Amino acid sequence: MARTALEEFGLRKIVFLPCSQSPLKKNRPVAKDGDRLAMLRAGLRGHGWADVSDWEIRQGGVSYTVDTVNAMAQRFPGKSMAWIMGSDQWKLLSAWKNPRELARQLFFLVFPRSAPPCPRRGFRMKEISLRIDISATEIRERMRKKLSIEGLVLPSVERVIRHRGLYR
Repeated sequence: MARTALEEFGLRKIVFLPCSQSPLKKNRPVAKDGDRLAMLRAGLRGHGWADVSDWEIRQGGVSYTVDTVNAMAQRFPGKSMAWIMGSDQWKLLSAWKNPRELARQLFFLVFPRSAPPCPRRGFRMKEISLRIDISATEIRERMRKKLSIEGLVLPSVERVIRHRGLYR
């Protein structure tokens, strides 16, 4: 998805930001913070267009996108920012903290998951053309059942998952 967004919309850099704790989920992420960062770094190694940031994890507690965007806007003044997300999260955007502030600061690039994204009044959004229906939940479930995840994650990411005994 990230590479497609990069190519389709002429992005220069994509920053991957694993959250500390989603405000819309009761439970913390299944994998520990260090494991999630290791998987991202392994999967993105050698891709100069990609960075991994531990900013939200270092903040601790609940991660709010608006706080992250405000921090990034201060750190990189004058830079335009886009937020890449799935249409499942796009549907929930009204439940996010300060969605109107996000609408003022961001351009949303949305990839279709179960359904294509519908336009939202006041939000700048474009749909990413690539459609891939792979979910983290599916990968974790396949690992729990000791099924193959080949082709669902990069080999470098699978090595991290197996080496660290994740999702069993």
